[in-house]
Amino acid sequence: MTMKIRSKTLKNGLKSYYFRIVLNGKPTMKSGYISNKEAVNAYRAYKIAEAHGQLESQQTKRIKFNELAKEWLAMKAKDVRPSTYKKIEERYKLHIQPYFKGIYLDELTPIKAQKFVNGLAAKLVGYTDSLDIVNQVYKKAVQYGYVKANPFTNVDKPRAKKAPSSASVKFYDVEQLRRFLNSAYQLYAKDYYSRYLFFRLLAFTGMRKGEALALNWSDVDFSNKTLSISKTVVTVASGEVISDEPKTKASNRLMTLDDETVSALAEWKLRQHDLYKALGYSASPCSYVFNSEVNSFISLSRPRAWARAIAKAAGLPAIIIHGFRHTYATLAVQSGMDIKQLQYQLGHNDVHTTLQIYAEVTNKQKTETAKIFANFVNESNIKSNTAKP
Repeated sequence: MTMKIRSKTLKNGLKSYYFRIVLNGKPTMKSGYISNKEAVNAYRAYKIAEAHGQLESQQTKRIKFNELAKEWLAMKAKDVRPSTYKKIEERYKLHIQPYFKGIYLDELTPIKAQKFVNGLAAKLVGYTDSLDIVNQVYKKAVQYGYVKANPFTNVDKPRAKKAPSSASVKFYDVEQLRRFLNSAYQLYAKDYYSRYLFFRLLAFTGMRKGEALALNWSDVDFSNKTLSISKTVVTVASGEVISDEPKTKASNRLMTLDDETVSALAEWKLRQHDLYKALGYSASPCSYVFNSEVNSFISLSRPRAWARAIAKAAGLPAIIIHGFRHTYATLAVQSGMDIKQLQYQLGHNDVHTTLQIYAEVTNKQKTETAKIFANFVNESNIKSNTAKP
């Protein structure tokens, strides 16, 4: 657009000069100049400023880390399940937001970024989850032009803080599992049979805690001895709800049950019906396999206390509820289950997740195999030596 200075006569009789100009790709009008010369000088000044990137519209707005993090969280809430988002939000508020309070995105240097990472690693066992949030916020900052580079791109990741010794036992071996289930039966078979059933299902199917608590009786096929997994209990901002949105694409699955687990389910269904009948119900008012006192599903937090009580009675170290899923996976590998079948049973979307478990167990088996072989050879050698005259 060529420079064209125009004028108009105001009500007071004076002339006012103006012009149209394209700045930073956008046409605009500038007015209020008292002479043609002033308007020409203004036009040229705007074009020079544009050429040097000095226009206000060309300046990148400085914003603070927590401002962009708030936007990133809002976008993340639309991409992940409510329960996953809640964990991300809690992690951000607890470990990230306080540190970055008042800090602008462009203030953080690679050295400061490394200090932040070192601090996280010193206090958190799983610090990389929090680091990933910061990384993703800075990737957005680069994308939006707030910073030229992500200061966390090349940080060193130190070894994480060790978990407390009480958390060192992550799953049970086959003998410990037997002791746990026997203890569960002795404690709860009479008055709280569903608690025994709950842990038997986890141990013999590998299902997730939320999947078990969301089960309806319609999910159980006694004739074909199968169990349909299609929903789970999740935590959202308003509390706990049943979600039919799978954790992964592979989460929805049909599981085959062993005879004893089918019998345990049938036993509990009869007992549950009798309990409702004793309360005056002609039919079961609740469709959940594991029902609460108010005829709804049981909260995700309750089984933990059951597990602790059972472990204590059995003289075993307590493990988290997810540990029963790990127990199933470990024993399944040891028993020779095919990797793809194990992936299906666990509802893993990515076989690499299953392979990590497989590698961990088989490495342990390799060590044990070496010991067995060494003991065999050593014993044979001792016998041959003692047999010499």
